Amino acid sequence: MTILDRLVLAWERSVGALAERWRDAAGFRQAVADQWERTERRPLTWMTVYAAGPIVIGYVVLDRPLALWLKAKVGGEFEGFLKTVTHLGLGGVWLIPSGVLLVMIFLAWRAAPTLEIRAKLERAAWVPGFLFLSVAGSGLLNSLIKILVGRTRPKLLFEQGLYDFAPLTHAYATNSFPSGHSQAAFAAMTALMLIFPRYDIAFVAMAVLVAASRVLTTVHFFSDAVMGAWLGVVVTILIHRLLTMRGIEVRLRFERDRRLGQ
Repeated sequence: MTILDRLVLAWERSVGALAERWRDAAGFRQAVADQWERTERRPLTWMTVYAAGPIVIGYVVLDRPLALWLKAKVGGEFEGFLKTVTHLGLGGVWLIPSGVLLVMIFLAWRAAPTLEIRAKLERAAWVPGFLFLSVAGSGLLNSLIKILVGRTRPKLLFEQGLYDFAPLTHAYATNSFPSGHSQAAFAAMTALMLIFPRYDIAFVAMAVLVAASRVLTTVHFFSDAVMGAWLGVVVTILIHRLLTMRGIEVRLRFERDRRLGQ
C-alpha cells in the first residue's frame, strides 16, 4: 500500500469517526450554527479574529518545530501530489483565463448590433472581472507586505538556522510572509463561492488544500499560509461589497436556480 493509499484510508476513517461524533453532539452543533450566523453577519470581523490567533501562535510556538518535523517526514508520492496541487495557487492560473474572457467579452461588446446585447455583455463582464480584481488586488497587497515584512523562508531555517526578518528586501528567501499561493487560492475560491454559491464547500476545500500544500512542502511556515488566506478572503469580500454598493451582481443564476427560488 502506497503512502497516498494509506492517507486516503486514514482520511476515510477519520471522516467516519467525526461524522458519528457530530451526530451525538447536538449542543455543539447548535453552537457552531450560531457562530456561523454571526460570521455571516460580520464576515470581515470574524475572519480577522479567526486568523489572528493562529498567526500569533504560529510565529511564537508552532512554525519552527512544525517546519522541521515536516521537512523530516514529508516526501515521496505524497510530496509529489502536494507539489502538483500547489500550482492552483499561482496567480496566473486565475488571472490569465479571466483576463482572456474579459477581452473576448469586450470584443463581442464592440461588435454587438444592439444596445440591449451590449448591456447584457457589460453585466456578464463583471463575472470574470470580479475574479480578476480579487486575485490581482489581493496579490498586489500581498507583494507589498512581503517586501515590508521580509520574513525568511523555511529554507533558511533548514540550511542556516535562520528564523528572522529582513524588512524592505526583494529576495525570494526573505519574502515568506504572507504566502502568495494561499492568497491567490483563497481570493479565487472566495470569488468563485460568491459567483457559484452552490459549490461553496468544494471551493473552500480546494483553497484549504492549496494553502496546506505550501506548509506541508515546507515552502512556507504555517502562519504565512494563514495570513495569505486571510488576505485573499478579506480583499475579495471588500471588492464584492463595493460592487454590490454600485448595483453590480456577480452571482450567476442558472435556470434551475431560478426555478428553485435560489
